Amino acid sequence: MRKPVIAITPKNGEYEKEESKFCYALPRFIRAIHACGGIPIALTNLEDGFHPSDVTSILEHVDGVLFSGGADIHPGLYGEETLDCCGELQPERDALEIPLMQEAVRMNKPVLGVCRGFQIMNVALGGTLYQDINSQHSSSVHIEHCRDKEEEQEKPMHKVNVIRDTPLYTFSGGLLQIGVNTLHHQAIKKLADPLHSMATADDGIIEAAYLPDKKFVMGIQWHPEYLGLGDKVSENIFCAFIDACSKA
Repeated sequence: MRKPVIAITPKNGEYEKEESKFCYALPRFIRAIHACGGIPIALTNLEDGFHPSDVTSILEHVDGVLFSGGADIHPGLYGEETLDCCGELQPERDALEIPLMQEAVRMNKPVLGVCRGFQIMNVALGGTLYQDINSQHSSSVHIEHCRDKEEEQEKPMHKVNVIRDTPLYTFSGGLLQIGVNTLHHQAIKKLADPLHSMATADDGIIEAAYLPDKKFVMGIQWHPEYLGLGDKVSENIFCAFIDACSKA
């Protein structure tokens, strides 16, 4: 059987001694896709390397797209002014990922959005974000969502409540609670109308959602690539995504 080709949206960095940028795909995503039977390729969002009109051509050459984590999305894309609590912005990523997400959904290509990738999905489909959970979201239950110390990245730090009869409920093996890691300070505020929630944290933050009328369009707020394929739910998510891409 032909292995599906999976495009990964890249993270961005800068060379310390040069005024130049680079972009890259996280090795954890590459290994997870490869282990589940896919062929990972990294996209580029560098200046002059991409134009929004290219997204259809990109999608015609791949079987699915994994939208990775990273910097904050520009609040102007969901109709808000940028507040002091907002973090680093990378408009070059937004310029690639918003039209790429919209066109992938239109073409019914399998999509997996992780952390920022989930937020891109929500914004691209008409939803909004908390620019900072701690300063904008009120709840009687406090969860520290930005647990990004190295020793905290690879293990569950809080529980999420899984909604029955959703794909995540299937991937969890019928569990109504699963443990997740948590490396984010932004989150879904208004869920885009087409999306259906699959899980929430005890403080009410939406942790996962999907499009029920598509082959596979799913966003999760945690990082299964850090939990690894030894975590059964993470393995099921990646393998289901690759399986959907193989049938695209």
